[in-house]
Amino acid sequence: MDELNKRVLSVMIQKNLSKSSFAQILEISLPVLTHIGSGRNKPGLELIQKILDKFPDISPDWLILGTGAMYREEKKNADLSIELKNLQEIALKIPDLAKNAAQIEEYHAILLREILYLKELAPYLSAVQNNSRALRSEIEKEIFSIESKLK
Repeated sequence: MDELNKRVLSVMIQKNLSKSSFAQILEISLPVLTHIGSGRNKPGLELIQKILDKFPDISPDWLILGTGAMYREEKKNADLSIELKNLQEIALKIPDLAKNAAQIEEYHAILLREILYLKELAPYLSAVQNNSRALRSEIEKEIFSIESKLK
């Protein structure tokens, strides 16, 4: 008997099924299963697909190729509790960070307005400085004039 035939029958045995109930579940006739059991016929692709469809815990590699374990390995659930806790802690910091960023943006906007205002005042400051120099010069002239008359 072919190894593939043996694996098909192994599924039936492991599932604790009779030939007739196994044939009924797979929706095949009992003679087809009997011929597979005797080695007269080999299981076709359609039968393999039905076994894998009806018994999803059976490993396709084992059934078709004879490699690995008969049953599929259960997916292991990774322990992500530490990462989830870290993400929660990080998430708690986000509102404060957003608040700080908003305050900084507000202060930045205020400073930019002040800088623009100072630029607008620059010509006036320059004019005041010029007028101040001119007045100082006039005062110095008057002081010189007064000192000259007092000598």
